[in-house]
Amino acid sequence: MARHATRTCLRLPGLVAAVLLAGCALPGVEITALPARIDYVCANKLVLPVARAPERGMAAVLVDNQEIVLRQKDSAVQERYGNGEYSLYLDGERAMLERNGQVIFGPCVSPVPLPTYYRIP
Repeated sequence: MARHATRTCLRLPGLVAAVLLAGCALPGVEITALPARIDYVCANKLVLPVARAPERGMAAVLVDNQEIVLRQKDSAVQERYGNGEYSLYLDGERAMLERNGQVIFGPCVSPVPLPTYYRIP
Protein backbone atom coordinates (compact mmCIF):
# COMPACT_ATOMS: atom_id res chain seq x y z
CA MET A 1 0.00 0.00 0.00
CA ALA A 2 2.79 2.46 0.89
CA ARG A 3 4.51 1.59 -2.40
CA HIS A 4 1.36 2.57 -4.42
CA ALA A 5 1.03 5.84 -2.47
CA THR A 6 4.65 6.72 -3.29
CA ARG A 7 4.05 6.25 -7.04
CA THR A 8 0.93 8.43 -6.90
CA CYS A 9 2.80 11.16 -5.03
CA LEU A 10 5.63 11.07 -7.57
CA ARG A 11 3.18 11.54 -10.47
CA LEU A 12 1.21 14.31 -8.79
CA PRO A 13 3.78 17.13 -9.33
CA GLY A 14 3.96 16.25 -13.04
CA LEU A 15 0.17 16.33 -13.31
CA VAL A 16 -0.04 19.67 -11.51
CA ALA A 17 2.65 21.15 -13.77
CA ALA A 18 0.81 19.94 -16.88
CA VAL A 19 -2.45 21.52 -15.73
CA LEU A 20 -0.73 24.81 -14.92
CA LEU A 21 1.11 24.89 -18.25
CA ALA A 22 -2.10 24.16 -20.12
CA GLY A 23 -3.59 27.30 -18.58
CA CYS A 24 -0.58 29.32 -19.73
CA ALA A 25 -0.89 28.04 -23.31
CA LEU A 26 -3.90 30.23 -24.09
CA PRO A 27 -2.95 32.79 -26.74
CA GLY A 28 -4.52 35.77 -24.96
CA VAL A 29 -7.84 37.22 -23.87
CA GLU A 30 -10.94 35.80 -25.54
CA ILE A 31 -12.93 38.53 -27.31
CA THR A 32 -16.27 38.27 -29.10
CA ALA A 33 -16.18 39.43 -32.72
CA LEU A 34 -19.02 41.95 -32.80
CA PRO A 35 -20.63 42.38 -36.23
CA ALA A 36 -21.21 45.77 -37.83
CA ARG A 37 -24.98 45.26 -37.51
CA ILE A 38 -26.90 43.18 -34.97
CA ASP A 39 -30.44 43.17 -33.61
CA TYR A 40 -30.18 42.22 -29.94
CA VAL A 41 -33.19 40.55 -28.31
CA CYS A 42 -33.96 42.12 -24.95
CA ALA A 43 -36.24 41.56 -21.97
CA ASN A 44 -39.96 41.74 -22.79
CA LYS A 45 -39.05 40.61 -26.34
CA LEU A 46 -37.93 44.12 -27.29
CA VAL A 47 -35.40 44.35 -30.14
CA LEU A 48 -32.43 46.72 -29.93
CA PRO A 49 -30.98 47.34 -33.42
CA VAL A 50 -27.30 48.34 -33.23
CA ALA A 51 -25.08 49.48 -36.09
CA ARG A 52 -21.38 49.81 -35.26
CA ALA A 53 -18.54 51.64 -36.98
CA PRO A 54 -15.72 51.09 -34.46
CA GLU A 55 -13.05 52.27 -36.91
CA ARG A 56 -14.83 55.65 -36.78
CA GLY A 57 -15.54 55.35 -33.04
CA MET A 58 -19.30 55.39 -33.53
CA ALA A 59 -22.44 53.30 -33.11
CA ALA A 60 -26.10 53.98 -33.77
CA VAL A 61 -29.19 52.54 -32.10
CA LEU A 62 -32.83 52.74 -33.11
CA VAL A 63 -35.16 53.86 -30.32
CA ASP A 64 -38.83 54.62 -31.06
CA ASN A 65 -38.01 54.72 -34.80
CA GLN A 66 -35.38 57.40 -34.15
CA GLU A 67 -31.71 56.81 -34.94
CA ILE A 68 -29.42 57.87 -32.11
CA VAL A 69 -25.72 58.24 -32.92
CA LEU A 70 -23.26 57.55 -30.09
CA ARG A 71 -19.50 58.05 -29.75
CA GLN A 72 -17.17 55.37 -28.40
CA LYS A 73 -16.07 55.83 -24.77
CA ASP A 74 -13.44 54.19 -22.56
CA SER A 75 -14.90 51.30 -20.60
CA ALA A 76 -14.24 48.09 -18.72
CA VAL A 77 -16.76 46.30 -20.97
CA GLN A 78 -15.80 45.28 -24.50
CA GLU A 79 -17.31 48.44 -26.04
CA ARG A 80 -19.22 51.43 -24.67
CA TYR A 81 -20.79 54.29 -26.59
CA GLY A 82 -22.56 57.40 -25.35
CA ASN A 83 -23.75 60.93 -26.09
CA GLY A 84 -24.51 62.37 -22.66
CA GLU A 85 -28.11 61.14 -22.65
CA TYR A 86 -27.77 57.56 -23.91
CA SER A 87 -25.14 54.93 -23.02
CA LEU A 88 -24.77 51.67 -24.96
CA TYR A 89 -22.82 48.79 -23.43
CA LEU A 90 -21.69 45.85 -25.59
CA ASP A 91 -19.97 42.94 -23.89
CA GLY A 92 -19.65 39.75 -25.88
CA GLU A 93 -23.11 38.58 -26.86
CA ARG A 94 -24.77 40.89 -24.31
CA ALA A 95 -25.92 44.48 -24.63
CA MET A 96 -27.70 47.15 -22.62
CA LEU A 97 -28.93 50.66 -23.41
CA GLU A 98 -29.44 53.34 -20.76
CA ARG A 99 -31.06 56.73 -21.02
CA ASN A 100 -30.07 59.22 -18.32
CA GLY A 101 -28.80 56.36 -16.14
CA GLN A 102 -32.00 54.25 -16.43
CA VAL A 103 -31.93 50.95 -18.33
CA ILE A 104 -34.41 51.12 -21.21
CA PHE A 105 -33.21 48.04 -23.15
CA GLY A 106 -31.72 45.19 -21.17
CA PRO A 107 -30.65 42.68 -20.53
CA CYS A 108 -30.19 41.97 -24.23
CA VAL A 109 -28.49 39.05 -25.98
CA SER A 110 -27.48 38.21 -29.50
CA PRO A 111 -30.07 35.97 -31.20
CA VAL A 112 -27.21 33.99 -32.78
CA PRO A 113 -23.88 32.83 -31.34
CA LEU A 114 -21.08 35.24 -32.23
CA PRO A 115 -17.57 34.07 -33.13
CA THR A 116 -14.69 34.69 -30.75
CA TYR A 117 -10.97 35.25 -31.18
CA TYR A 118 -7.99 35.71 -28.87
CA ARG A 119 -6.33 39.08 -28.35
CA ILE A 120 -2.80 39.01 -27.01
CA PRO A 121 -2.54 41.48 -24.11
